[in-house]
Amino acid sequence: MKIRVLMVDDQPVILAALAQMLAGESEFEIRQVADPDRALYEALAFEPAVIVQDLVMDGIDGMALLRRYRAHPNLIDVPVVMLSAAEEPETKVEAFRSGASDYVVKLPSALELVARLRHHGRACHNAREREQAFHALLESRIALEQRQTEIERQKAQLEAQARQLEAVNRELADSALSDALTGLRNRRYLRVYLDLPEAEASTASREPERRRGRHRQLSYFLFDLDHFKQINDHHGHEAGDAVLVEVAHRLRRTIRTGDAAMRWGGEEFLIVARGLDLDDAAALAERILHAVGGTPVLLADGTRLRVTASLGYAPCPWRMAEGPEAASEADDGAAHDFVIGLADAGAYLSKLDGRNRAVGVLPGPDPEARARLDGVALGPGALRPEDGRGVLLRLLSGPTD
Repeated sequence: MKIRVLMVDDQPVILAALAQMLAGESEFEIRQVADPDRALYEALAFEPAVIVQDLVMDGIDGMALLRRYRAHPNLIDVPVVMLSAAEEPETKVEAFRSGASDYVVKLPSALELVARLRHHGRACHNAREREQAFHALLESRIALEQRQTEIERQKAQLEAQARQLEAVNRELADSALSDALTGLRNRRYLRVYLDLPEAEASTASREPERRRGRHRQLSYFLFDLDHFKQINDHHGHEAGDAVLVEVAHRLRRTIRTGDAAMRWGGEEFLIVARGLDLDDAAALAERILHAVGGTPVLLADGTRLRVTASLGYAPCPWRMAEGPEAASEADDGAAHDFVIGLADAGAYLSKLDGRNRAVGVLPGPDPEARARLDGVALGPGALRPEDGRGVLLRLLSGPTD
């Protein structure tokens, strides 16, 4: 890169002499200005690396022109070499105070002039390169920070979208597992509920064996509403829907947080409860009967309907009462279907016994079970007392008028 030198002097002969001194130096690019009043304009247009100018000129002297250079932001750092015949220290001090970079008594030798201009010109170029590098680094840093900010913004946006999508997916999954009318879970939820103990196995494994076994114990309660068809026929399907919604509301208040209440279909409901022994299961069956039938259902037109339920319940795993065969049924889908069948048979026996009842189909000897079970298929395999597996029927009554 060539060193641009701006020469300012009101005497053309001096300008010619200076140019002659630099004639053999190819690294310099020279522009001459004989009119001091145009010096500032030429300096801004030429963008020199060094300015050489006379101290005393007509129109505007070198000191005033020097101060003009230093007042302009584009020329404030450009080296200025003052040429003067004056050698007084006071003149030199004043020049340096006004912003001069160097002071040369004219006319110097060509060797001295070249050395001084080369030194100041290269220093100016180096300073400009450092400034350009600094600005490039600053711009790069700003661009990086802006990019980082944009990445953070996009990341936050993606995280927000992911949360929204997750929420939508949860809502869709929850909707797929819920009954639209009552808000209870539907049949599809049973498999999800049955898988929950597997997810809790890590914490359950630290519990005492007796508590872990009870945690795995489930009780199924299956019931339907008595004479529900008559409600629809006499009061309309809207009344029937209102009854189902109210029964669902009562069930939510009756069961525990960890239990599941499902609309099994139509006017049929299934409740699955964890960790109940046989006495606890009987108590819950009674609470369900009283929750459904203890208080009449108030319809929108002011009609008060007494609604009752016929319920059957059974434990899972279903265990025989005694003997070496007293092991649980296979803990798989077939075993749960088997126990649901037992609960369904109990609900059927409740209807045969007059409705508004609960019948528990439980493991254990019952001498009277053979007659009561005659013709009743208790789930898959048509369980019978004569099969050698004891069946105990436990009858509970619902609320009376």
